[in-house]
Formats: sequence, C-alpha cells, structure tokens
Amino acid sequence: MQIARERNDRALVSEVEKLGRRFKEALPADAEVQIAKLEIKVGIDAGGWSMAGQPLAHPTPEMIEKYKPLVKQLQEAMQTDDPAKVRAVTAEMLVVLGDQAGVPDGRRMGKKPKGTQLTEAAATKLFLDALKSLGRPLRSLMAGEPLPDQMLRLYGYALQACAHIQPFVVKHQPDALPEITKLAAGCAKILTTLQQPEGHFPFPDLRGRNIRFGDMITRQLDAGKVEVKDGWLITADPDGGSQFDTSVCGIAMLHAGEVFKNEAWIAAGKRAAEWALQQKCCANFNYNAFSVSLLANAYRLTKDERFVKSALHKFRVGVAPGQAPNGRWMDAHNARTVYHIIILRSLGDLAAVVKDERAEVDAVARPAIKALLNEFEAMGITVEALPEMLTVSALYSDDARLKAAVSLMASSLIEKSTDGKQVKMGAQPNQLAVVPQVSIP
Repeated sequence: MQIARERNDRALVSEVEKLGRRFKEALPADAEVQIAKLEIKVGIDAGGWSMAGQPLAHPTPEMIEKYKPLVKQLQEAMQTDDPAKVRAVTAEMLVVLGDQAGVPDGRRMGKKPKGTQLTEAAATKLFLDALKSLGRPLRSLMAGEPLPDQMLRLYGYALQACAHIQPFVVKHQPDALPEITKLAAGCAKILTTLQQPEGHFPFPDLRGRNIRFGDMITRQLDAGKVEVKDGWLITADPDGGSQFDTSVCGIAMLHAGEVFKNEAWIAAGKRAAEWALQQKCCANFNYNAFSVSLLANAYRLTKDERFVKSALHKFRVGVAPGQAPNGRWMDAHNARTVYHIIILRSLGDLAAVVKDERAEVDAVARPAIKALLNEFEAMGITVEALPEMLTVSALYSDDARLKAAVSLMASSLIEKSTDGKQVKMGAQPNQLAVVPQVSIP
C-alpha cells in the first residue's frame, strides 16, 4: 500500500485496498498467488520481503505492538533536547526491532550505468540544452511565476542548479550567463515572495491532487493544527515536515546569494536558518537532518557560531541516536535510501564545518556511506544524489568505493538526460548541474 501510494497511482491503490478488504473477510485458497501478482505490480519480489533480492522490512505484529508506544516516547524525548534521553528510547527501539532495525519498507530499482563520461565543456552544454528542453515551464520560472501544484523545493533545486553551473557557464558558455542569471532571479523571486515572516517556507495545498500529501493536509486541518491561505499551508508543519522545504530553499538562497553576489538572497537564507535554530527535534530523523544541513551551510557562509553549535546539537539529539547497526536509520521509513541520502548529506555538511567534533561525526558517517555503497553494488544506482555524494567524497577521499560511485552516478545522470542525439532534463536540475564537477577537464 505504501509503495502504491507513493507512486500516486489511484488505480493501483484501489486494487491494493480491494484485495485488503477481501483478505479481511476470509483468505481465499489462492491468497498467495493473488498477493504475489500485486507485489510484482508495485515492484516487490514475489513473497513480499525483498526488491531485487534486497531485504524489505517485515516486522511481526508483536514488534509493531511494542514499537508504537516507543514512537510517542521518542517524540517526548526529542522535546527535552537531551541526547541521553533520546538514546535511552532508541536503545529500546533497537531491541524491539531486532533484525528489522535499519531495513527499509521500500526500495527503488537500480540502474547499471554504462560509464559515459563527458568533458567539462560538454557537460555544461548538456545541462544548458536540457534546460532549454523544459520550454514553457522554464520561461515561467525566469519570469518569477510559480508553476501549479509544486512544492517550493522545486524552485530551490532550480536555484541551486544555477549556482552550481554558473562558474562552468562563465568558463565554457559565457553567452548563456544572462539566461542562467535570469532563471536564478526568477526562482529567488518566487521563494522570497512566499517565505513566511518567521523564516520557514510554506507547503502547497495538494488536497485532491496528491494522495499522500492530500490526506495528510486533511488530517491536520481537521485537527485544527494548520492554516491554509491562498493555496498554501502557511503554518509550519507541527510534525516537523517544514524543515524539508525550508532547508532546501534556505541553502539554495545562501549558495545562490554567494555565487551571484546578492545580499537579499543571503538574508533570506539566514532567515530560514534563524527559524531552524528555534525548532525542536522531532521523531523523524530525516526532518532533523534537513535542519542540520541548513545550519551547517549558514555557518559556512556567516561564521556565526550559533549556527554550528545548533547543527551539532541537532545531530546529537535528532540524527545520530537513530542509526542502526547496519549503518541505516532504525525505522523502516528512514531506512529507505532516499531518506538515508538526506541524512548522509547532513553528516557531510556538518563534518565540513566542525573541528574538534569531526571524529564524532565520522563515526556515524562512515557506516552510513558503507550501507549506501553496499546497496549500489547489489542493485545499481538507486537514487539521484550526486551533489550529496560529492560532499561526502570530498571529506572521505580515502574510500575508493565512494569515488567509484560518484563517477557511476554522474554517468547515470548523463545517460538519463541524453542518448547522444536527443536531450532532456532527465533528472532534477541540481543533480545534472554538478556533473561538470566530475567531468574530464
């Protein structure tokens, strides 16, 4: 059901629900055959406990029953800001989960890239050509006009892409610099216009347009926890989710402000970091990781000690205690590779700015890197994460597997964006924009 919902396929979700109702009434003789067919439809190996041979979480009913009250205890411990209290709860969670700790409840099929490489100049041209292929949406962004039903992270990714590619455009395609600058200005305009006075970035009202988020918004509105205005949830997510878009957009504003020398953008990024300073950690480890990244980046640019101290504290309270023995994060949700990458990025961002505490961060980062690389070797490249991988590879250059994975991921992004004849934006723009950094000079 979870994987079907994430694919935003109403027909598939309906099919899962229908089978669930049928099974609740009575298990038919061919129950295993029926569920195997549905598992294969959503991408799970028949049998239900793996994807491409890699394990999927399958906790027993007893585990689930014992785990539920611990989630509430974890949230309460997070609110105390005491790492020892958080670790006391996560230690209990690890015992309850046993061999299910750090096993994801969903994976993505990986791809084995051919190993395509480009020169810096060719990689820069590929990005610019892929950008042009976006057509009308690109023109809207350049004009500072939001696209319908989009989360603000989209504009953050586009703005970050402009900042990443700018030095390579200056070097190899200077005639394209005005367009890149215009795109950056348009995205920044959207973000600064919608940034809330408190510093966080809002979330679109996706009721009726997205199954997962629409249901979440409805529940929060019914509970009186959020306010919707002009198509946006202007209240910070009470469950901590606003840390996602606020981090992505805040970091983009800081980076783009630095590259394009725009103090107003830097100020917007700092407002986002000031908001993050005030947030308590929550029971979702990857949400906390977003704020760690934002605060670390704010410190890198401003050298304001408050930011690095807060980033380190949030790491100790809201990130590190959740790591399982296998290097992933203990609960089945945060053990998913897409969330593992978010946490890994925060470790790289933090490791890049701390000094005396570097060994403390490394002790968490190295097992996390190993867990990701093990999946890549078994399944191929399962996520787009080149900027994140570049951050950690710069810090852990002694890891030969990590260096090889960076090269393969760059190849994967190239191959998703061109077949050698036609070009498209086959990945998030911030991903494709960093390919020149690992290309042949």
